[in-house]
Amino acid sequence: MHDAYTPIVFQRHSLHLRAVMIDHRPWIVAYDFARLIAAPCALLLARRMPEHQRRTVLLQYDGGTREELDVISDVGAYNALFRFGHPEHRCIGQWLSEEVVPTLHDQHREADVSPKRAFMSWANQRVGVVK
Repeated sequence: MHDAYTPIVFQRHSLHLRAVMIDHRPWIVAYDFARLIAAPCALLLARRMPEHQRRTVLLQYDGGTREELDVISDVGAYNALFRFGHPEHRCIGQWLSEEVVPTLHDQHREADVSPKRAFMSWANQRVGVVK
């Protein structure tokens, strides 16, 4: 297992979603995602995923604390949205594909002059921009 990964924390409504990039693939903390989609048992979400869509990782936070958690791949997250079908899940899927996954890729891209996505608030809306 890799020593530790530093998560990027996203906010949706009053809930947070921690995510990391591992081997150029987005992975999402299963417990956070289960709470976000109101899955019946948040602790069991990762265990219900196929083995190639879940893993256990060590997260390290700015204060130096570490935590071992189950994460699911982005494909596993989309599968969970489909399995626990709810009208709000369309918005969550769109948020994942338009903000979370691209931001993870941008944060782990090698430093160069290529454009990056950013988000700003304007007229009480969240607007995507290119830096």
